[in-house]
Amino acid sequence: MFACCVEDSAQTVVMMVDAAHMDEFARQVSVDSKASLGSEKKVRNAAYFAEQAMSMEEGRKTLETEPPKDPEETTCPKEFTPPSSELEKEPREKDAAGAGLAGHEIALVTDVASRATSPNLRQVLARIKFVDANGLALTCFAFSTWLFFAFLCNIDEVGGKNNGVFYMGDMLSWGVSMGLLISGVVQGLNGDHLGFTSYVFHAAILGTIGRNFKLAVRLGPNAAPFHIVGFFCYAAAWFNCIFTVMAFRTAKMFGVLYASVGMMFLLVGLNFEKMLSDAEDAADKTGDYIAGASCLVVSLQCCYLI
Repeated sequence: MFACCVEDSAQTVVMMVDAAHMDEFARQVSVDSKASLGSEKKVRNAAYFAEQAMSMEEGRKTLETEPPKDPEETTCPKEFTPPSSELEKEPREKDAAGAGLAGHEIALVTDVASRATSPNLRQVLARIKFVDANGLALTCFAFSTWLFFAFLCNIDEVGGKNNGVFYMGDMLSWGVSMGLLISGVVQGLNGDHLGFTSYVFHAAILGTIGRNFKLAVRLGPNAAPFHIVGFFCYAAAWFNCIFTVMAFRTAKMFGVLYASVGMMFLLVGLNFEKMLSDAEDAADKTGDYIAGASCLVVSLQCCYLI
């Protein structure tokens, strides 16, 4: 800023002029200097420039005192926010997870009306809790493996004089398979992927073996060997290896159990093909005892875990 003074015989005018208007002011003064310094036109021009300089100074002070505006508010449009009614259309699973529901609970979340239109309406939350079906599955496993142990090891001669194979068919195809099927369905509703898969599968294989026993009893001497059932047991042994890996991630005791079940199915399959004993000697029961012992181990583990 520059201070410029213009004097005449009557008064002195002092004005503040910034650099941008200094050239124009000098030109005007040079033009007016041709006239008399005391003329009325000289005084009016000087007063005009002084007024303009004061106005510019006030504007500069105003800009310095006012806070700068947010550039986003003036240049950038605000991010679009959907209405609350659209936000409420998100999946209801988020509400269930936020409610802290356990794995065996199902949250049925319903809106009686749109909460966007009436804030007084509340969310209705209902919980349906299913029982844990692992105990039922363990009892079925213990029951079926105990039958195999008694039959293969000829306990109380149930594999000989008191042959119980006539009754094992219905025990396996109805009692054991139906119990495991119910357990698998319930565990599936509880969100237990391993329980659902393994229980339903074992219900299928044990029920099928029970049906094969009934068919063998009906055919008598004309019944074919159980070699194809042995391959079914080999597949079950492999599936139980997968179940073992899955079970160790949640509970080590169940992992040990599935490993024992896999070994049991392997030995039972080998025994069905007469690979653990002399196939030419009908009196050789070595394979039956080995497979029966593995069934006893699984049965005791199930009884412990119950």
